[in-house]
Amino acid sequence: MTEPTSKESSNLWLVMRATRPINLVLLAWTLISFRFFLMLPVLETRLLNFGLDHRDFLIMVLGATLLAGAGNLINDYFDRDSDHRNGKRRPVIAENLFWPAYWGLNGVGLSLCAWSAWQAGLLNLTLVPIAAVFLLFRYSEHWKKQGLIGPLVIVFLCFLWVALPWLYEFKAMGILFRYYRGDSDKLHRVWLIYLAFCTLITLSRELIKACEDYAGDLYIEAHTVAVIHGIRWTTCITSVVWSFVWGLNTFIVWLQWTNQATMEAAYSTLAWLWSSAILWKLVALCIGSKESHSAQNDKESDKSSESIQPYRTLSLWIKLYFAIGILSLWAYYMIFLYGTSTP
Repeated sequence: MTEPTSKESSNLWLVMRATRPINLVLLAWTLISFRFFLMLPVLETRLLNFGLDHRDFLIMVLGATLLAGAGNLINDYFDRDSDHRNGKRRPVIAENLFWPAYWGLNGVGLSLCAWSAWQAGLLNLTLVPIAAVFLLFRYSEHWKKQGLIGPLVIVFLCFLWVALPWLYEFKAMGILFRYYRGDSDKLHRVWLIYLAFCTLITLSRELIKACEDYAGDLYIEAHTVAVIHGIRWTTCITSVVWSFVWGLNTFIVWLQWTNQATMEAAYSTLAWLWSSAILWKLVALCIGSKESHSAQNDKESDKSSESIQPYRTLSLWIKLYFAIGILSLWAYYMIFLYGTSTP
């Protein structure tokens, strides 16, 4: 066996960086959290088993994560000119390496998801990751540059992602629904709350990214939301969307405090403070922006590229809020196990 050369190692590192491993870890943790910190406690109280054992579930998580990594690759591939204009330092992968890496990740990811679906006795679920591959490719190639279509496609993919643990345990969830309707309803209510958070947060971040990428998208004549309607309009719409996130967070904090769930409420209050900071920043940008940044007056101007830093910061803040929200599943579970015990 020959050891990999420095060039091969460098190419592998480029591909790994381009898949955005930090984002992938967060996505994988999302699936793991829903299974082990939300579904498992409910099933255990009723002595019910998962249809898919933990090993095969983790295989599905790995497969789905590889597909998400391939999605990041293809997105950056079609965004090369825009990213270059926006000054983003994305890894540049040679054509002869890019396509084998892209299809390789998709092939392995689809195979792993298919294996888990077969083990769960739900082989038709393989259609879900296949559809995701198609949507990610079309989004990157075309739909991302078509107004609201791009953000809505990503929101739909986020919905699918959050639903994956439930879909792969369709049989177990059916048994729970049939024999323990109360527990099933409670589980689904909590799931819907998190689903609402995930979709609203994703939509907000996609709109902010459209503002962040405004200069490059305008340069390549893409018809994103920010290019069509202007940065200020897009920011104001994002403020409206985020107000729903803030309102939902506020309601949860109120509910936890009134039910004397002190430790849970303390964690949710920290998240509420962060969501308030994001809302304040959005409103400030919306009010403080004196220009619409329309395509007509910015086509030949460089000032738009100089004013996107606040949107890059906001995008990072929103991602952090998403991480705080997903970590709440683990935090609430730990509080449930250890925080309410009496000495």
